[in-house]
Amino acid sequence: MRTMPATQSPRTSWLPALVLLGAAVLGYAVLPGVSRRVSPTARMIGEAAPDFSLPVFHGGDAGSRIRLSALQGNIVILDFWASWCKPCQAQARILTQLASRPAGSNVMFVGVNTSDNPERAAEFAESHQLPYPSVLDGGEVANAYGASSLPTLVVIDAAGKVSDVTMGVLSAEEIDSAIRAARAGAASKPPG
Repeated sequence: MRTMPATQSPRTSWLPALVLLGAAVLGYAVLPGVSRRVSPTARMIGEAAPDFSLPVFHGGDAGSRIRLSALQGNIVILDFWASWCKPCQAQARILTQLASRPAGSNVMFVGVNTSDNPERAAEFAESHQLPYPSVLDGGEVANAYGASSLPTLVVIDAAGKVSDVTMGVLSAEEIDSAIRAARAGAASKPPG
């Protein structure tokens, strides 16, 4: 017959196993609902998108500016990126594919280069042949949208409200899904 040491009761020998089991159950129940890619700025969803006016450095007329509020009526995809950001290269390829679709879908893409060297940003835009306009941001607009990690994609519905904020690289399918959600959200909201 095996005896337990005097310092360890049968209950305490099961305690570590119970703690691990409890943690596993909690992780299984809670973690699927938590995405690493959901921005802490998710509270912006449904709110009016912060307006901005930034200079275009690629994909537009020299000296022109893009004012976000002037794009209302379209679904707008803001891609916050920087030339030094490796994941931004992958996102640029995906957005280039989506933005190269035939016109008429009322979806506009705007690259927002943030806190970057303007010459390197221009080289990046040229080398990736971005088919959509890109603007220069000194960091103020990125801060307004909570784009603390790059790339960050912000989807704005046709009513000018934030529909989705996601950090990290999104696939074409995920972006299409966000666009569909923005269309449905804008269509189902009452006017005013």
